[in-house]
Amino acid sequence: MRSILANFPTEQILFHKQSGETFEVKALVGSSGINTEDTSISIEIDDYFERTIPSGSKEYYIVTDPGFHKGTSGIPDHYQTKVKMVKRRPFIIPQREKQKLIFISHSSYDKEYVKAFVDAIFAIGLNEDDIVCSSYPGLGIPLGGKIFDWLAERFQEYDLHVIYFLSDNYYRSAASLNEMGAAWVMKQKWDAILLPGFPFSKIDGCIDPRQISISFDGDREELNHYLGQLKDRFIDEFGLRQVTDTRWEKIRNELVEKIRGIVPLKPNETLVDGKTQYIPAKSNPDRNSISVYACVMLSYAAADNGQVMIVSNIDGNSYQAGKAVMERNRTPRELAVWDDAVGQLIAKGYIKKVDDKGLLYQVTNDGFNIEEDFRSDSNLDLTKTPTEILAEFGDNV
Repeated sequence: MRSILANFPTEQILFHKQSGETFEVKALVGSSGINTEDTSISIEIDDYFERTIPSGSKEYYIVTDPGFHKGTSGIPDHYQTKVKMVKRRPFIIPQREKQKLIFISHSSYDKEYVKAFVDAIFAIGLNEDDIVCSSYPGLGIPLGGKIFDWLAERFQEYDLHVIYFLSDNYYRSAASLNEMGAAWVMKQKWDAILLPGFPFSKIDGCIDPRQISISFDGDREELNHYLGQLKDRFIDEFGLRQVTDTRWEKIRNELVEKIRGIVPLKPNETLVDGKTQYIPAKSNPDRNSISVYACVMLSYAAADNGQVMIVSNIDGNSYQAGKAVMERNRTPRELAVWDDAVGQLIAKGYIKKVDDKGLLYQVTNDGFNIEEDFRSDSNLDLTKTPTEILAEFGDNV
């Protein structure tokens, strides 16, 4: 291709980016425009050119229109940049690089899996300041912190790498699905780990099922390969020292053995002295089903429009059944109780998701049936507030 500037008096000038980068370019300088065929640089509004004239004085030109032109008919790609000449060197505020952070999104019922994973990434050189994990001591929300404000700040102020620990428990948790939605909106990079018993076919929500994920039910050689790739990604992102092959093999094998050896927990179960224990629900329509909070939520929904809605606000979620707002004081504990109630109703099949984001649910036929039994047995007066009804059952959060 022929140069369109070959017959013009071009000169070497400096080009400064808002990021603080500086490049030397060959250009034709005019009072209102600067032309260059150097398209290896990205010219943007408010970047500026610096020109040194023979007397040694400096001239500065701020970009007002980048003016990129695609080449055609033998003419190369080039810039015809519109500029404004200024008397002083423009002041550029260097862009602050966001701190990198690993955010582990998971269900509290899967905390034993998550603890094993965090121990493994500590072993490759990551430290407490690099990880947010609510189930690992010291890596969660500080004492006195507001959960939703604290998480919102990290989604906005940090360069997050989100790790989803996907399981049936995860998709029962409204809080986990909200984290997934927030990460998707903020376009955070992510990887997914499928816990034992959870197949690829169940991947749902905002994440792309076509992206390669790590399955602990998969072929061992393939699992080792993808865990190694994730380890290398963490090392590159955080500038860690390389881990020897022998040490990594030990860390990886211990992680796989721990993950595959954990007995999965379900709602209303916990670990006591290393053994799975069932926690009886407080007041159930069938004595082995859901908590009184879930029953009350179901009753308000069934008596109105049959819907349970999670409304996302600046200060956190709000839980609404029919037209009734469930929470009173919006404390972290109270919100956790209602979030768990939604998870129980989903798990038992008493409500089903009717939107893509997991924020709107409809009462099912089974839900209506179980709610009728509960309301009849309990003689509920739904003209009262949820707080008043819960007080009658001796529950108060």
